[in-house]
Amino acid sequence: MFTSIQSYWSVLWQMLYADFLTFKPMMKSKLIDLFIYISITVVVMGYLLTSFGVRADFGIFTAATLVGSVAMFEIYPRAAAIVMDLTGNKVITYDLILPLPSWLAITRIAITTALQSLFMSFFALPIGLLFVYNQFDPSHFSIGWVIALLIMSNLFFGFFSLFLSSFVQNIQQLGSCWMRIIFPLWTLGGFQFTWAVLFAKSKVLGYIALLNPCLYAQEGMRAAILGQGENLPCWICFVALAILTTLCAWISVKRMMKRLDCV
Repeated sequence: MFTSIQSYWSVLWQMLYADFLTFKPMMKSKLIDLFIYISITVVVMGYLLTSFGVRADFGIFTAATLVGSVAMFEIYPRAAAIVMDLTGNKVITYDLILPLPSWLAITRIAITTALQSLFMSFFALPIGLLFVYNQFDPSHFSIGWVIALLIMSNLFFGFFSLFLSSFVQNIQQLGSCWMRIIFPLWTLGGFQFTWAVLFAKSKVLGYIALLNPCLYAQEGMRAAILGQGENLPCWICFVALAILTTLCAWISVKRMMKRLDCV
């Protein structure tokens, strides 16, 4: 058994390394895109909207929130790549003939997505702080919770891209996923407000929002970077993300195995 585990790990590592080599040439371009998006968003939220009565610290609020949601922007392109492969050359079928359990070969797709988005996430806060550093209080910053929540949230979004791919039959259907699924989850998951504010306005909407995984990624990251405040506790966000990631992983891998006729 131990020998089998070693063999599986060796094959999995080689596959992940190959994915890294494919991603490496795109790193610079990805970071440029990230810088443009975060800098514009933080400047608008932190400087322009404050002239319209928005709270003065909305810039750092937005910067912390973006750290928890950057991975969401990798969901669509990754899901698109998977769907295009499933409806085209089906390169994934070559992975299934390797000396690796089919469920692990499929899981590796989500892990690769998570690792790539995790790379982006680590740069999100430094970029945001370039514009609102004067609003940042290091005494509230928890490096442990930031790392833990980054890993867990990126794992969730990695499996979520696989989850969407398992339901979408063609690239035309995928076009609706951003507006119908990803954007609502992101926006209603506390991008511009805390759960406490939503719950105070409507208890019904507040309870419904607790089903939204993006809420825990964004609330948890704000709590880890800015301090507890009105945000949900870090440990609740971590546990919720762990449960949702496990559920999403189980469903997505099972559906993909069925779609690929894995034994």
